[in-house]
Amino acid sequence: MAGHEPTSFCVVRKEPLLVKPSEPIPCHDDLSLSTIDNRYILENFTHTLYVYRPIAIAPPNGNCPDPVSVLRQGLARTLVFYYPLAGKIMRYDPDRSLRITFNTEEDIGVPFLEAAVLNCDLRSLNYMDGEISSVAKEFIFYNQPPINKDQGPYHPLRLQVTVFPCGGFIVGMSILHSVVDVFGAAQLFKALTELAGGKVEPSVIPVWKRKRLISINLPNSQQLSSELINVCVNISSDGIKRLKLELATEMGDNVTTFEALSSYIWRSRFKALEFNPDDKTVFIMMMGFRDRLDHPKLPKGYYGNSFVVSSPIVVIGRDLVEGPLSNMVKLIKETKNICSQPEFIRRSLSLSERTRSESRRQLLKNRGGRMLVTDWRGAGVREEEDFGWGGCVNIVPVPHNMTNNNDVCILLPPLRLDNSIEDGVKVYIGLPKVAMDKFKQEIHALHK
Repeated sequence: MAGHEPTSFCVVRKEPLLVKPSEPIPCHDDLSLSTIDNRYILENFTHTLYVYRPIAIAPPNGNCPDPVSVLRQGLARTLVFYYPLAGKIMRYDPDRSLRITFNTEEDIGVPFLEAAVLNCDLRSLNYMDGEISSVAKEFIFYNQPPINKDQGPYHPLRLQVTVFPCGGFIVGMSILHSVVDVFGAAQLFKALTELAGGKVEPSVIPVWKRKRLISINLPNSQQLSSELINVCVNISSDGIKRLKLELATEMGDNVTTFEALSSYIWRSRFKALEFNPDDKTVFIMMMGFRDRLDHPKLPKGYYGNSFVVSSPIVVIGRDLVEGPLSNMVKLIKETKNICSQPEFIRRSLSLSERTRSESRRQLLKNRGGRMLVTDWRGAGVREEEDFGWGGCVNIVPVPHNMTNNNDVCILLPPLRLDNSIEDGVKVYIGLPKVAMDKFKQEIHALHK
């Protein structure tokens, strides 16, 4: 489905509103976050676009509901259950930990922005599939500078709903990663659609209980600087099947889609960036552990961060590029097995957290030579209920710092409107512009 960016792109925004819970919320002292939540690297907003095409069948009376009003009212009802998100993030001395505060009644709520595109429809944007760097920020309520460690309280959640002349719309959700991970964000958005669709309560009742998890560390990366673009690249189910079969034949063992694709993307990315083959390259995975621990056991409805960062896999670039890809798959499989064990998870949680200033310095110094992979396909990001528009057709992550990021690779479900990749995988990745074409060539080779 070919699409193109319009020559002129006009978005009109109304004054933002503060949507308050539709019912009184419990009176609370400040709410503390877990030590995982408090990691410096997570104190960034994650932005996600949920793309809805025009309603397929008009109601009998011919009056289509207004998605802005429906979602605004649904948000107010959602905040009754997710009331911590109606508070503000506050940093406390002496350890600089984050908490949620409800100091003033007038500040309780979630900033909500209504916007409209006047001169193009969603089809002309290919439903935000493909390269999204140039226009994605138009659909995000991003009205404040990057988080400053000394700034005052700020809202952890913001929502923008942008409608198009065709009747389609985009919901842009911006939420602080310190408060939720991808599973928690998916749980929250599903609750929003359920309550906007008329349900009395969400199918999963949210649970806070952040004191159950303590302490974790994060590895680092290498330096790279260039103009970056972010692209969603589709990989067909046939390409994935062929790759898995080749690898399984080499190894004499089953290979998962994650293991096959992440190893192939790692190699493709290294080749596209034209790194020195004698240099080291680093592969890291983010792995959730919601259902893997009995002590501490996380209750159903927990929506805080609950993942470990794997031990880094470090190899020489020449081995990655010239050696059998099955060798990389074996390393990934072994690392996955190790960090899936409760002992590894508990050991990770017991580690002392690095000081935030040290972590920040390392992150600024080391940029891009590593690849960090996370898999959103099993997080429920596409399981939201239909609230009048037939379900979401596309989900697009937006770079957390709005200036693009080439460390992270995300595996996503494909665009629902493209039958050719119905059972395939969409890969979200950021690369320097000069390297992106080379990366796409590597990915397209899977389909030959």
